[in-house]
Amino acid sequence: MKQLITTGIITLSIGLAGPVLAGPVDWETDSSHGTCTSGIGNACTFDEYGYTLTARAYSTTNNSGSGAFEKATLTRYSGGLGVRNPDQGNEGGSPHHALDDNGRDEMIVFENNVSGYSFTGFEIGWKSNDSDISAWVGTLANGFDFTGTRFSDLAGLGFTLSNFSNVPTNTTQSLGSNVGNYLILAPRADSNSEYVKISGVSGSTPTQVPEPGMLALFGIALVGFCANMRRRVS
Repeated sequence: MKQLITTGIITLSIGLAGPVLAGPVDWETDSSHGTCTSGIGNACTFDEYGYTLTARAYSTTNNSGSGAFEKATLTRYSGGLGVRNPDQGNEGGSPHHALDDNGRDEMIVFENNVSGYSFTGFEIGWKSNDSDISAWVGTLANGFDFTGTRFSDLAGLGFTLSNFSNVPTNTTQSLGSNVGNYLILAPRADSNSEYVKISGVSGSTPTQVPEPGMLALFGIALVGFCANMRRRVS
């Protein structure tokens, strides 16, 4: 009897082992991590434990917070990711090579490949002047093209907004636990000029539920365990 009970407990443990697979995933986005393509509309990808984060850059047609998004160039530095808007004229030198709102509003769009992923935070690795940042988290189709979108459209697309003031370097800023496959970071709309570089993005993978095959195997094992018990009793 003791052997049968032990076997049942082991079988039950195996059947339940699958769901307990949740945990943090942190991507570092400075120049020593990831791979990038080049040119306007390029992308950088960062892999951690099999989870992929893709970053792309956009800028608006003005810096009033009302312009339509258009593709820009994403760049990497030791302090993190910056943006060169399509003007490109003053974008090669410091501090304009950063994510900023001088001339045009710029933003970085992060897309993860995990369904149900929760973005929980971000970090900047460099700043100049001010460092007020707005962050939006939401869910859209994979590979969504934000061209023509405006900041005022994001709430209607299901995005949740969080604002941060005077963000310090190398310090994780909490986003709570907003589920979504997109995170958008941009200088906060105010009277100051913001210059920052994004050095990290963090979040948590969802708890996985048992797969149908695992449930079926567990059911078969349980039936066999009960049958053995009945035979032993008779």
